[in-house]
Amino acid sequence: MTGSKMKELRKKFEKTLSEGEYQDLKCTLTEIPDHSQVKQILEDNFQICSNREFRVVLVEDFGDYKIFIQMPDGKSECDFFVWWARFKDGKLQSFDIPTHKYLGNWYIELKENSEILSEHLMDAVVKLIKNRKSETSIVEEFLSSLDDKLKSEVMKFLSTLKWVALQEDVNYPPPKLGSKFTLAVYVLLDSGLFKINEIVKILKLRG
Repeated sequence: MTGSKMKELRKKFEKTLSEGEYQDLKCTLTEIPDHSQVKQILEDNFQICSNREFRVVLVEDFGDYKIFIQMPDGKSECDFFVWWARFKDGKLQSFDIPTHKYLGNWYIELKENSEILSEHLMDAVVKLIKNRKSETSIVEEFLSSLDDKLKSEVMKFLSTLKWVALQEDVNYPPPKLGSKFTLAVYVLLDSGLFKINEIVKILKLRG
């Protein structure tokens, strides 16, 4: 997408959020589908393929932090954008597309803020993307000793990462790699051998 088209899309998305003209379908997807089933389940829940009119859908709500998907996008006939948005006193403060670079830096920041996350955050990412576990079950299993504020931040991170992984599975379903590309970012990042900018270039992912 060209810079001018993205600028136009950002304005349209911001207007939709500011005027509250989005669909609220949060909690519709309670389990993470298997890679091969993602497209059909997202179609059943959000009509990502059959309704390609411009739409913004709220899929995760943490109060001051929300995750939206927006149709259409152009990588495939069912593609969509993922957006995060931060609010203060109910008013939109900031928003953007969670790129792999953005999420990678968030991952690093979380690990640096907690010994528990330094040890277990990679396990959480693997459970999310590979084993398709829910964010809540992952936090309960690995991160129950975190304070509430840090738990909330981890939930926001994992939920955002989940939707990026689902987007990859829609665009590149089996036998293509799909969300395995997303997981590869964190495997390489956790090795300590690569910086996030280098990983984005290696995997040829949008930064």
